[in-house]
Amino acid sequence: MIEMKAVVEVTGGDSVVLSGRMSREEFDAALAAIDEYNRDEDAPEPFPGLPEQECLIMSGGVRLQDTGSGVVIEPGCCAGLEEWRQWLWLLDGERPWLGHSLDPGLEFRADVARLWPDAEDADGPACEIRIAEVRAHLEGVRQDLLGFLELVRRWAPHGLGEQLAAAFDEHFHISAPL
Repeated sequence: MIEMKAVVEVTGGDSVVLSGRMSREEFDAALAAIDEYNRDEDAPEPFPGLPEQECLIMSGGVRLQDTGSGVVIEPGCCAGLEEWRQWLWLLDGERPWLGHSLDPGLEFRADVARLWPDAEDADGPACEIRIAEVRAHLEGVRQDLLGFLELVRRWAPHGLGEQLAAAFDEHFHISAPL
């Protein structure tokens, strides 16, 4: 079975899945990573300036996993959650930005997109996602991100919940229909 999840990279190179089912610890780690990635070096304290950032970016993106084989396609370096909707490009036979280092491989075969973790190893294990199912998988990602926004409204520090949720929605294009 194929799963798509929105993830953010946190301290130590680990990633956290963004959803309304996050623990408080996962939420705090994700929010701290987003703040750290976007924070002006001159900011006296974390978070208050985050909603006013001209351009918010988030190290992470969409993780694709074949739960049967265990093959995982992680967002590569320089990928960001702001590009998560690019996965819709698969519907038109185009490659979304998946990052680099490792640079995931992608090829189209009939009605599937075949992805593997390292373009240098095309013979290695791969995930195959049916093109006809891409929109439904991305709608699941969107629902998870909407749940994350609810947690932002509830748990963001300094009374910034509504402002941060609005900023994340705007910069990461979450609530707009696919």
